[in-house]
Amino acid sequence: MHTLGINPPDANWYMDIGPTSHMTSAQGNLTYYFNMSNKHGIIVGNSHSIPIHDYGHTKLSFPCLPLTLNNVLHAPQLVKNLVSVRKFTTVNFISVEFDPFGFFVKDFQMGKLVMRCESRGELYPIIKPTNSYTFATVAPSLWHDRLGHPGSPVLTSLRKNKLIKYNQIKVSRICHSCPLGKHVKLSFYASNSCTIMPFDIFHSDLWTSLVLSSSGHRYYVLFVDDYSKFLWIFPLSQKSQTYSTFLNFKSLIRTQFERDIKNIQCDNDTEFDNGPFWEFCKANGVFFIFHVLIHPLKMGNLKDIRTINNIVCTLLAHASFPPSFWHHALQMATYLLNILPHKLLNYQSPLQILYQKDPSYSHLRVFGCLCYPLIPSTTINKLQPWSTSCIFLGYPLNHCGYKCFDLSS
Repeated sequence: MHTLGINPPDANWYMDIGPTSHMTSAQGNLTYYFNMSNKHGIIVGNSHSIPIHDYGHTKLSFPCLPLTLNNVLHAPQLVKNLVSVRKFTTVNFISVEFDPFGFFVKDFQMGKLVMRCESRGELYPIIKPTNSYTFATVAPSLWHDRLGHPGSPVLTSLRKNKLIKYNQIKVSRICHSCPLGKHVKLSFYASNSCTIMPFDIFHSDLWTSLVLSSSGHRYYVLFVDDYSKFLWIFPLSQKSQTYSTFLNFKSLIRTQFERDIKNIQCDNDTEFDNGPFWEFCKANGVFFIFHVLIHPLKMGNLKDIRTINNIVCTLLAHASFPPSFWHHALQMATYLLNILPHKLLNYQSPLQILYQKDPSYSHLRVFGCLCYPLIPSTTINKLQPWSTSCIFLGYPLNHCGYKCFDLSS
């Protein structure tokens, strides 16, 4: 029996999985002290009750992380100061791992070691370590070389989290290996365009796929509204369809929104920079802006084709689909981007900006998941199955339902 006795109180704290609350014998161990209205007792191992005077809060200070002890019961008859493992791990969001020689306290989310306490007796005392595991102080350039030439923000983050240690003396040093192995084009400046109405400026581009889709498409043309960031994407079988697709798109904007397209920004490819487009612009007062020829991805602050293609590749990989299904993933990516919050829109979705209504997410399903759609009763007899196994492919534009791929056919 170590909790109650005639020996003088021990100043150390001890880990214990038994108590439901922290408890101490000394009021001086508490930083904040409060009166308790209902003063119950602490039932110990021999079924005796130890009176509780009051309660308070305190912290255990360690080099990596201060650990909080809330609602610590003050019972002067106690001999040991006990830490409830349950309350300790829950409040501080840490884990405690016991072994025959002591215990580890780790950050639960990151797994980072907070402290290690050795135990030579029958209990697990919390003893502040006299030595910490630290790295020798070296120049940041040496850590840069050791860690595979990361950027300075990476080193700063590692140092801030106390994972590495280096001196703060700033030495002017150019790493000659970095430009040889990581030299890229400078990022384009953020777009200065400030549209005040939808459809004042459209950004457009054409993407070519190396893989023919299962529906016979090899290209898609993208239109992005600068004001709402809303996307329209149209798969194409041939590049020559770009002009007719643009005319259809202009008619869609005119019919559905009663607005005219004023400006188009695109690259210098021949599908845009050609006679029919120029004649159309002159006849309708549309102003064309072409990007620099060697930098066709200068899309300002909009989501460009690379972003969309990254999502397409991710959807195909997650569903284990062949590349020929890229047009289904493309429609899915476009649909999701239009209803997801956008950083440049103050985390509103393009659909909210353009249609002035909140998007619905309750109907969303995982692209490529197994599904069992209901077969219409007019196509089967009463003894045939009412469903069949299919793969979910997205949300069709012209139907109120789901697009599914029948595995049997």
